[in-house]
Amino acid sequence: MKFPDAFLALGLIILVAVAGCTGPSAPAPVTTPPTTNVVITTLPPTTVMTTVVPTPTPEPFPGALPLHAFVLFGNGTKWTTDITVYKIWINDTYQWWSPDDNRFYTQAAPSGKKYLIAFVDMVDRGTDRAPLPSQANMNIIYNSATIAPDPSHVLPNLKADSPPSVVRIGEIQFTKKLYASEYVEDFGYSHGQKLGYITPGESNAVDGYIVYEVPATLTPQTSYLRIVLPGQDPAIWKLG
Repeated sequence: MKFPDAFLALGLIILVAVAGCTGPSAPAPVTTPPTTNVVITTLPPTTVMTTVVPTPTPEPFPGALPLHAFVLFGNGTKWTTDITVYKIWINDTYQWWSPDDNRFYTQAAPSGKKYLIAFVDMVDRGTDRAPLPSQANMNIIYNSATIAPDPSHVLPNLKADSPPSVVRIGEIQFTKKLYASEYVEDFGYSHGQKLGYITPGESNAVDGYIVYEVPATLTPQTSYLRIVLPGQDPAIWKLG
């Protein structure tokens, strides 16, 4: 065999061997992706906080006067009177002096009640005597209710063949009148004598207190004193 033929035969043998070792490609292995645990969280519903603004209670008497404010009333000619509510006192009980046996008694309010005492002063600035409003025309207004003076409160009285009896309240007995050094007594009375008119001049002012039995829930900021005046609209004072 010649050399070139031997070389060619060797090459054919190598080619056949390589072809025998090379077959169809094996399929690529399937790769499974790793399992991922997904956690689903359910959030609670959102609560929206709202602020409810209460509706303010309307003022029943927006033009009510403060304590110590004066109101004028009269006929415009011969008499003109000024009137004011200048003080209040509130408590569950009070001590009253009986001139009959010269001793104090305790007056206790019923359950759910208390006492309110209002001080009123009136001065006639004219030349003629002026009419005097009675205690019955002076009422407390609270929670849409009208409260008259306490009928159980003992008022001064006249007795035959004896001087007028003066009833005193121990807790306020040393309160002085606005225009005099005298101590106040029940409104509409002077030294136990019931008055029918106001005489001109500060020295003749009618100055005194009125006793009311009121609800225990009453506060000065929510209560009023209304006084019916002769010949004109009532005057109203806010008590706190």
